[in-house]
Order: sequence, then structure tokens, then C-alpha cells
Amino acid sequence: MAENLTIFELERYALEDGPGIRTVVFFKGCNLHCLWCQNPESQQRRPQVLYYRKQCVGCGKCVEACPAGAIDTASDLGFVTIHDRCTLCASCVDACFYNARRIAGEVRSSEDIMREIMKDQSFYENSGGGVTFSGGEPLLQIEGLVDLASRCRSEEIHTALETAGSVPWDRFERILPYMNLIYFDVKHIDPLVHERVVGAPNGVILNNLLRLSREFEPVIVRIPVIPGINDSPEVIGDICSFLSTRTRVRKVELLPFHRLGSGKYAALGREDSMEGVPSLDKAACLPLAGLGKRFGLDITVGAGH
Repeated sequence: MAENLTIFELERYALEDGPGIRTVVFFKGCNLHCLWCQNPESQQRRPQVLYYRKQCVGCGKCVEACPAGAIDTASDLGFVTIHDRCTLCASCVDACFYNARRIAGEVRSSEDIMREIMKDQSFYENSGGGVTFSGGEPLLQIEGLVDLASRCRSEEIHTALETAGSVPWDRFERILPYMNLIYFDVKHIDPLVHERVVGAPNGVILNNLLRLSREFEPVIVRIPVIPGINDSPEVIGDICSFLSTRTRVRKVELLPFHRLGSGKYAALGREDSMEGVPSLDKAACLPLAGLGKRFGLDITVGAGH
């Protein structure tokens, strides 16, 4: 029997989230709230209405159409949605002729998503690619994740998981039999800094990484490199020291901070905590990648975070 999952995107022909050509399933819902999150629409589990002011002509049709009175006409950001009132009836979306309003997130069955995945099976076979489960945090929807991953395994499709690791260990136990590769985020070693910038302590995360590195391979640690938070050699060095002395992880990927998702905060009627912080390019992270030799780690620089 198929399980239902809440996702906010299904990206085909992806090249950055694992080997080969991949389909990335983005799960909606996250129990962390990183200040630099590039997909703020992924944080809440339920679907949400996004409002793009630049495409709005101010006609007010959305306000007239909303039966719940869930559109704030006094906001400095334009006709933003009051999400606590919104019933997701989509009346405002249908009333907008300028595509200024969209719904982020939908509930789909694992069977339906699998049909989409199978459309590109020949690409997976020819490129050594597969499917990557990302988010949000996929492990928060463990029933649907296991169902979908097991379907991929039965079709001999390579599977990868991107996780922040802030979940009970039994979630990993349930999914590991169906995984070929795991990307594991590490943001900061200092627990106080971690809680301040991520919204939760890192004890469970690091303990899960310790156990995961003993019981599964390959695990690749991803570090989002964020200006003013963890972009110094000292902080990256502390993470590398932990990895080299406490875990079996030997591959690390640095993800330079970028601002590609900044417009989504305004679309949700939220302030961007990283407003004014400049993007980083790969070149800025290369000196940090050079720390790998000191700690016996293979550190590369990825496309960005």
C-alpha cells in the first residue's frame, strides 16, 4: 500500500546531489531553522502560499477571492498570506492572472512519485545516477521515505539521502537497508553557536554521525560555509578534527553560501536573517578545503548552499 508524502519539488536531471543524472525529491518539513536556509518554504510540513511582489500588479483580485480573509493588505511586503488563517483553498492563486501567487508543497503518494522517477530510468542506468531524497528533512516522513526508497531498491535504482541528522537513531535504522549513499550536514561543532544559528543543539546530530559512520558507508559530510558563522579556518578545523579523530568519515564537501533563495522569505512574508550577507564563490572556500591534508580528509568544494 502506497504511503503519502508532502513534498515541495521534484527536480529531474539534477547533477549536484550524487553521482550521475539524478531525480531529487524534496521533502517538506524540517525540525531545524538555519538562519541561512535557502528553501524556507521547506521548513513547515503543510503546503503554503508564496507571494511574489515583483509580479503583482496590485489589482486586489486575490483579496476579493480569499474566503478566509487570509491576505494582509497592510503589509510592507505587499499582499502577503497570513498562514495561520490560510485554508489552502487556492482561490487566491486561481484569481491571480500574473502568477504572483503559488502554492509550495503538495501531498503525493509514493506510488505517484515513483511513476515520475521511473520516467528517467534509462538516464540513471547510462550515467550511474539515481534518486536523491532531500528536504527539508526526509527522515521526518519515515514511513513514506522507506516506502519510496524500497520501491527504488526493487528497481535497482541508486539511492542517496541528504539529512541534517537531528532525529532519533531508529529513523536511520529503518532507512539504511535501502540507501547507497548518505550526505550528512554538519554546521558547527560548538553546541551553543549551533543552537543559536540552527535552533537546536547538536548533541543528537553528532552522536548519530558517530554511529552512522560505524554502521554505514559511504557517508559524505557536507558543511555549508556561512560568512561570519563558520567560514574561518578555526571553525572548519574543529569540524575536521572531530571527523578525523571520532568518525570514519573521510570525504567532506564544502557548500559556499549563496543568496539564490533570498526572495522566498519575502514571498512567505518573512524577514531574511541573512539580508546583506554576500554570497561566497568556490574560490573563497578553496583555502578551507586545503585543511583536508592536515586532517587526512578529502575535502572538495561543491556548488553552493
